[in-house]
Amino acid sequence: MPRQAFEMAFAPVVLKELITEAGIVQSRLAEEVSAEMRFPVSRSTINLAVNRGYEPVTLPGLRAAVETVLSKNPRAAAFLEARGLEMKDIWNPLGRGMRLARPVGGAARRAAGAAPPSIEPVNHVMEAQMISQEALRHFKLFRNPFLDDIQKDQDIYMSDEHRYIEAAMLDAARHGGFLAVIGEVGSGKSVIRRKVVEQLRRDGDVLVIYPQMIDKTRLNASSVCDAVIQDVSSEKCKSKLEDKTRQVQRLLQDRSKAGYRHVLVVEEAHDLKIQTLKYLKRFHELEDGYRKLLGIILIGQTELKHLFNEGQNVDMREVIRRVQVAEIRGLNGNLKDYLALKFKRAGKSLDEVFAGDAFEAIGKRLTSTGRDGRSKISHAYPLLVNNYVARAMNTAAELGELRISAEVVMAL
Repeated sequence: MPRQAFEMAFAPVVLKELITEAGIVQSRLAEEVSAEMRFPVSRSTINLAVNRGYEPVTLPGLRAAVETVLSKNPRAAAFLEARGLEMKDIWNPLGRGMRLARPVGGAARRAAGAAPPSIEPVNHVMEAQMISQEALRHFKLFRNPFLDDIQKDQDIYMSDEHRYIEAAMLDAARHGGFLAVIGEVGSGKSVIRRKVVEQLRRDGDVLVIYPQMIDKTRLNASSVCDAVIQDVSSEKCKSKLEDKTRQVQRLLQDRSKAGYRHVLVVEEAHDLKIQTLKYLKRFHELEDGYRKLLGIILIGQTELKHLFNEGQNVDMREVIRRVQVAEIRGLNGNLKDYLALKFKRAGKSLDEVFAGDAFEAIGKRLTSTGRDGRSKISHAYPLLVNNYVARAMNTAAELGELRISAEVVMAL
């Protein structure tokens, strides 16, 4: 048997026809076999068993566990009985004709809007993945390259797009801009925000104001005034909104004359109400002559982008026409450089962990087709890339693969 599992010839076994006819999804079979063995078995391993008759040397009881699980399934039992087969016969060769077969009921599920059962949606990798101890030993790593991975500025991967967004945030802070930074969960918004805030702190010329209200749907003009007053002074907040507004303007003007600038940073801004966004525009209009007293940076998920669609929110046009939007996109095109930085911190070069074709494969697996059926949407955000690579490392170790190849990635 070849050392590399994926070097084995494609040779589906009877098991493939059985699970296809019985409507058993590979990922579900992997879960049930894991429970039977009391050891994690990935969908990739089941895929290799089904299509190549592979049994990892690290999982000597895999076939027995699969047979035990199937013996409890009435549809599997009916399949064998109808063909006069015994359970041990599921490992016999079947032939190439089953390569494109799909479980029974797949058409109905797709018509109902569900993803094909043999293909995991991109969002699945949003679930946190930890690199197993076995995988760390397999790749001779002494630490997880994605755990506590940012300790200083040099640990942050910055593409040209990230540097542009960082520069836009610094400019908004120092020159009274109104900026919205938008990105998916795990795209690195908070990392860039921390880097920018740390830079402002070191320079010492801009005070960052944070509204601390956890529920951003409840943020309003009064609570923004409270945040400004409490962060720039030791004064007690006035009780009436008119008095608070005058207090805010006075405090900002006094500090501005002393050479200080201010920026209001609102995270989870996608939760803000339209009325609050209009109020923020009023805060942005506070001036001392030609000089803006308060820069504003909104940081939120893609729902915030929809709020800035003038066609959908005509009553927001006074805000939309004044705010600059910077959107963080996926790492496709920069995956190799990003991962090189992460593994360098862990003392590993990429060619010790990845085959050359792995990066393009990861990019493909983290790309989906838009609603128009033509456009491609990258989901290669740092968090998803980290999780996907962790899964690939665990699978490669489980299968005894020396490195993560494109075939390992595509089998996830």
